[in-house]
Amino acid sequence: MVFDGVEKEVTIPGEYELSATLTVPLGANEPLPAVVIVPGTGSADRDGNLKNFEINLYKNLAKFITSLGFVTIRYDKRGIGKSEGSILTCGMNDLVDDVISNVKYAQQLPNVDSERVILLGHSEGCILNTLAYHRHRVAGLLLIAGAGAGLKSALIYQNELAFQEIQHMNGLKGKLLKLLIKEKSIVKKQNKLFELVQSSTEDIIKIQFRKFPAKWLREHLQVSDEHVLELLKQADCPILVLNGDKDVQADLKHMENIEAFGKENIKCRIIEKMNHILREHNEKLSLLYVKKQYKKQMQSPLHPELLQEIEGWLSSIFLRK
Repeated sequence: MVFDGVEKEVTIPGEYELSATLTVPLGANEPLPAVVIVPGTGSADRDGNLKNFEINLYKNLAKFITSLGFVTIRYDKRGIGKSEGSILTCGMNDLVDDVISNVKYAQQLPNVDSERVILLGHSEGCILNTLAYHRHRVAGLLLIAGAGAGLKSALIYQNELAFQEIQHMNGLKGKLLKLLIKEKSIVKKQNKLFELVQSSTEDIIKIQFRKFPAKWLREHLQVSDEHVLELLKQADCPILVLNGDKDVQADLKHMENIEAFGKENIKCRIIEKMNHILREHNEKLSLLYVKKQYKKQMQSPLHPELLQEIEGWLSSIFLRK
């Protein structure tokens, strides 16, 4: 059965009040299971949109999940949209606090079963959810495009891919970029950034006259791949890990590390031709032109196989017959 959803703007209490959208399926049997959608890095709003870049990633996920009979909550991060606070002074641990605040809000809703609240994380949201689970248990973890690794690994991986892409570029542009950009200089620049934020105690620092969220990256750098993997290994709730094989922002090797646990509560799936914004991707992979490629896909639906995996997992485990 497919349910229509009714949206309502709500306020999530915490250190800073967060503005969120609560969506409730009409006609579903109460008490209902709920899914809190935790976003990735950057300043996208609760729907997954930036100015002139409307991909509605989280809005579309919420609409689909609500249609299955789940309450959903998606929220603006600190300093984004209608939420209080500042995205620049907000640390990673603050973001984890906000995940827990959303879970607690969902658990106290009169139409929600507090024992069936699930965390869905995308990109950085996978890290935040893994950390949040061990401070405040939930019924399940749905981790998309970023499970099993810290942020440092993702940043290094993306730099490596960009350099490899430059090495295979043809024409005048390729020749110029090969002359201007050397692997050593890329690594040196990235390591300098890591050293800069780790040597600072400030929430914000200036890099080339622009404000940078030092506290946020500094706290992320303290979270190793090994720590994230160990937390996932310790988790005893149902976990679904999904990655696309056309994702230039998340390394598939981390999923292999999770699969190596051999734990029955963890299910891993690779979605063919799915990219980081969870759309079907049939072009050549490119990190240098990724924004241009994403813009072309803004109006495309979410990958059908992704939705199939989400529906099968959520419905079989969390919907009462």
